[in-house]
Amino acid sequence: LASASMSKRGNADGDASKKEVKAIAVQQLPSTSLGFDSPGDALHGSWSSEKGKCSIGKDPVTARLSYMEPIGEGERIHGWLDAVAGEDKLWQGTLALLADGQGPWYGPSFGPAPEVVGDIRVRLLDTEKKSMQTQIRMKDEDTEWGQPTVFTLEGTETGPMAKPNLEKILPMTQQDPGDQEPEKETGEKKKVKRD
Repeated sequence: LASASMSKRGNADGDASKKEVKAIAVQQLPSTSLGFDSPGDALHGSWSSEKGKCSIGKDPVTARLSYMEPIGEGERIHGWLDAVAGEDKLWQGTLALLADGQGPWYGPSFGPAPEVVGDIRVRLLDTEKKSMQTQIRMKDEDTEWGQPTVFTLEGTETGPMAKPNLEKILPMTQQDPGDQEPEKETGEKKKVKRD
């Protein structure tokens, strides 16, 4: 009904039958594949080298590029990777040590910041088999970047990225103090020892 009304207003002689109104979509879908959303998406996956394994993926809370490397007994090295301005296929971030069960640090409302252990650079390499290299600079030990370690892509699954337990942190999951049930009295009185 609205489109017929629009056609009549747009037609000077009031004849809506001469002009067909075509519906316009609010958002057009791409007709071709756009590939990766950002250059960092090319790093998503599980990687392995002679020295160990790591995973890079999109953080489930912030959608930031996240580096994760297990170091044993549930501990992990974690870093947020940011593209380096003026460089092609190079990302850099600060590395923090996460204890078993500890998620990434998203800011002061998530408690104290984890221990920072160094910095990392990640460069995507142009090779036949998809590979990247990392360089680490340990805090208080190195002033220069360490020797590069080359990793090859094992799979596009990043595995479980570290997630915080949001139940006790986010305001919408906390119980309103007015909603708490009053404590029930048991009828027993406390015995107080008097001297």
